Amino acid sequence: MTSDTQLHELLRGAAWLPEDVRRAERYAPIDEAPLGSGTTLFLVSVVGGPAHGRLLFAPAHADATGRLTDAQGSEGFDLACVRLMTAGGRIPTARGGHVEFRGGEPTARAVSPLPFAQGWSSNSLSLLDIDGRPHLHKAYRTLGAEVREPELLRLMNGSGHTPRWFGDYGYVPPGGAERLALGVVYTYTPGSGIDTPLRANLRAFWPRLTGTQEPGRIGGTGGSDGLDGLVREHLAPLAGPLRTARSFLGGFHEELRTRLGRGTPPPDYPVEHALRAAEERYHALAERARDGVQLPPAALEKAFGSLASEIELLRTAFDTTGTHPAGPCHGDLHLSHLLWDPPRLIDISTPGTGPDEPGWAEQSPLQDLVALGRALEYFSADEAAYESARLLGVDSTETMLASLDGGAGMPPRERSVLLLVFEAADRWRRHVAGLLLTRDGSDGAGWSEGAAGSDGSDEALAGPERALTDEPLRRLLYLRRLLHELDYNFAHARPYHAAIDLRHAMALGLPSPLPLTLTTRT
Repeated sequence: MTSDTQLHELLRGAAWLPEDVRRAERYAPIDEAPLGSGTTLFLVSVVGGPAHGRLLFAPAHADATGRLTDAQGSEGFDLACVRLMTAGGRIPTARGGHVEFRGGEPTARAVSPLPFAQGWSSNSLSLLDIDGRPHLHKAYRTLGAEVREPELLRLMNGSGHTPRWFGDYGYVPPGGAERLALGVVYTYTPGSGIDTPLRANLRAFWPRLTGTQEPGRIGGTGGSDGLDGLVREHLAPLAGPLRTARSFLGGFHEELRTRLGRGTPPPDYPVEHALRAAEERYHALAERARDGVQLPPAALEKAFGSLASEIELLRTAFDTTGTHPAGPCHGDLHLSHLLWDPPRLIDISTPGTGPDEPGWAEQSPLQDLVALGRALEYFSADEAAYESARLLGVDSTETMLASLDGGAGMPPRERSVLLLVFEAADRWRRHVAGLLLTRDGSDGAGWSEGAAGSDGSDEALAGPERALTDEPLRRLLYLRRLLHELDYNFAHARPYHAAIDLRHAMALGLPSPLPLTLTTRT
């Protein structure tokens, strides 16, 4: 087995290493397997520090002196993995386990690397030409049972909703315990996330909006009706693609239900467990907020008051309603994961891959739609903060924090700019959510209940989560995601992003209006 010292030298300076892993006391070898040509597949445990016990995958190449260098992304590593997938190879490990390769293609006649700018990623990505078709090889850096993407791509292969699966490989520990995914190869799908056309559309909207700075007059028309009309007109070129994406999501969820559920009835979502977990996280976050989070105290107090009220409303709602069916979903859907030209989904994180798997019941297609709604909240608020900061000549953190109370302490002219931009961004977001997330693809007309604005009022801050449906499970899923993101932003000292969370938390805790309905079907 390779020594701790060699692995320490390999990992300590790795550019991809998260900070909590970098602070480990040492890195202990768990197992290893020879891949050939001087390359070894290492399984490494983090010892000490905040990431203690985390398991890492570290393929490495030994040079003539025995010094280890990272092999992920190298041509030799990529080609060896592809050829083992087509052969259905199995490599024994030093401690009696094995690395298992499996694939859907009998041969790969020609394999060669392609130029690829990976950018930053927590995993290793490389682009390969396999028999004239580009493929991505994703090797995971951090391992765990929650890495289900290779199995999901295999099960969904040929559905048209996800990239085509070529093959994958995983580590089976001694004794045949649970297989841990190490890497996957799938067809490369060119295209961009749906955030790309949305960003271009919203940024092209600002000059139309700010052509006049007179409060109450937007683009030559007066009041909220004029603003809604201008937003609808500006979004018209995207109405078709957004509705197509909505239908695609419905088909994806139905395909998941059919392929993963294998015809079994959907279980009941464990609402009591989920609500209790949300309440526990709420109390922990409230305690942390009292211990000196660098955010406006009034906003913290109001947001946490609204969160407490929402928990009580949900408890009452679930006491008076029946069961709520679960169902498989993407699991961690972001705007960038939904490709739009043509529609495809990437980076699937489904909590459970079948009825007999842990986590199967605690997921819902609504979870994906809530995630996209939250992503739109982050997206539009970030763009509004940046644009209002540009107009006012200040930093965007200043405008984001000012949006929490509608710029109450700002001079009148500056405040009118802030209100105008954030109000427009909120209305734009609600129209996008209507096209992308509702059953009939409505463009958001008539969403006056819970309408977003920037005067600090409760109804001013509501997002698609209040405008679209009164279904209790959806509200619970929204609450859980918001608390998760607020927890992350507190833990990583991100006051700018936490302010977005507070902004939308303040809208909670009120009975919802009669709304449109989120859909998971076409």
